[in-house]
Amino acid sequence: MSATPEKIGRYTILGRVGRGGMGVLYRAHDPSLDREVALKMMHVDFNVDASARERFQREARAVARLQHPNIVTIHELGEFDGAPFIVMELLGGRDLDQVLRNGTQWTLGQKLDVVAQLCDGLAYAHDQGIVHRDVKPGNIRILDDGKIKILDFGIARFASSSLTQSGTVMGTPSYMAPEQIMGQPVDGRADIFSAGVLLYELLSGQKPFAGDSPTAVAYCIMNSEAPPLRSSIPDLPDAVNEIVSRALRKNPEERYPQARQMASDLQTVRVMLDLPMTAAGISSSSAATTMMSTSDLYATTHVAVPKTQPPSLDHAAMRPDTAPPTAAPPQRPAMNPMFAVAGVGIVVAAIGAFYMLTRGASPAEGSAVTTTAATAPVSNGAGTGVAVPATFKVTSVPSGAAISIDGADTGRVTPADVPLTGKMPGKIALALTGYETLEADLAESDVRAGSKEFTLTTAAGPVKISVSAAYPFELVRGSTVISEMSTRHDVTVEPGATIAARNPALLLNARLSINFRRGAQSIALDAPGTLKVFAANETCKVFADGRDLSFPPIPGMPVAPGDHTVVLRCPNAPEATQRVRVASGQEAVVTFKEPIVQ
Repeated sequence: MSATPEKIGRYTILGRVGRGGMGVLYRAHDPSLDREVALKMMHVDFNVDASARERFQREARAVARLQHPNIVTIHELGEFDGAPFIVMELLGGRDLDQVLRNGTQWTLGQKLDVVAQLCDGLAYAHDQGIVHRDVKPGNIRILDDGKIKILDFGIARFASSSLTQSGTVMGTPSYMAPEQIMGQPVDGRADIFSAGVLLYELLSGQKPFAGDSPTAVAYCIMNSEAPPLRSSIPDLPDAVNEIVSRALRKNPEERYPQARQMASDLQTVRVMLDLPMTAAGISSSSAATTMMSTSDLYATTHVAVPKTQPPSLDHAAMRPDTAPPTAAPPQRPAMNPMFAVAGVGIVVAAIGAFYMLTRGASPAEGSAVTTTAATAPVSNGAGTGVAVPATFKVTSVPSGAAISIDGADTGRVTPADVPLTGKMPGKIALALTGYETLEADLAESDVRAGSKEFTLTTAAGPVKISVSAAYPFELVRGSTVISEMSTRHDVTVEPGATIAARNPALLLNARLSINFRRGAQSIALDAPGTLKVFAANETCKVFADGRDLSFPPIPGMPVAPGDHTVVLRCPNAPEATQRVRVASGQEAVVTFKEPIVQ
């Protein structure tokens, strides 16, 4: 199909955007919805290979179900003149390969963010059982707002099993993992390798594995290590070197097991790069374009978190917001609790003395005692008379609650004067939709006072929460991820659900404190602290909360505030364990002595 067709299916072709190994991409108009779309015509002839139709439909249907901010949206699958086509959202911006060719100057943080977004999208697809298999700059679109979109998801697998007319198997050797080159079964870790190649290229401007031909490139991937980034970028943070190194391991078992872990580490380093600038008073907008010397930040694998961050709270420093009062009352000096208790005792004693005197007075003593129309002497069950008011005023916050006295509905709602029948009431109940039914005992002093106000408690119900931090994290319910890695989450939580914030790279796994009797709530996670671990014997391994600290390299790494368990494991020596508390913006140090070898 050399000439540009006027129409493909119902779509009017407006022009050809590009041509690649797997097909031709057109800009087209959809008359049904009156919108412009991208249409990719595949280099496969179903008339020649009938089985390819079923494979294509199976792969494309799976990809069409992917709905993620970093993955291009598929609108329709179709067939034209015996060849398949895919209709997608039309994207602005530029492909990443154009950015690389044009030599666009990006900060280190921007480069890390691009690959972190890539890994976020890959992680989502991997969770759905879909591996991209052709991650490369040409399949990554950079939108004008900085967001990335991954293109051609799953098409590489279909194309690799369906030879083109020239008989060449599809693929991009420079970005392929060793197991993919050898034709072995691949999983998401092959995409992680490709992401590592892309990150290396973004950082250095060069591919890690070069050669004069695809065969030479494949040989380098199989047999050679990538040139150290340190040689071309001396001030590159150690943590970034470790991320690239781990992603490019030849053995898939030694790479990141999941793309979201790589995304988390990338975003963590990116945030750590920005934090010192914020502490120095530089605005976030200028921080995006102004780079400090990275050697100042990571020269000794120590990331200093500014001490201007919010203070730590216990249990992973969850800090739910509270609703501000409508009018701030004037501040008064705090009262000594001892004086407060004594004052209450004096008031109660005075009231008791007053009633004893008025009840015990005799007319013969010249003090006439009169009973007003509002009270009448009745028996209190102990043989003594108690003056019971004719009515009892009940108010509530909020108002409108139905009032029951001693189990009987009064037919009134708060605020109301409830008639009393001469008997001292014992219990009151208030019921209002949306609030917990309040049941309380009425004291004699309450009744004598003639009124009482009650505060109702909101009934438990679904709560909207907004959780944010300066670093990426995910929200989990049990073992289920309910919101993917991000620096902000807006979710609705059912009553009784236990929600935790988790970021393995920061050793964060903390339960959120949610009040299901309140309305919408905001929770902010404290900034990380720094954990430094020193072990005299280099053959030993150090673990923090079960994580091997060979990455990020010790002795320094950012960790979530809270209590952590650090374990030292050495060959032929007993295991040593220390507990350490890390505060937000502070440094905690754990030192292990030389182990006694058995």
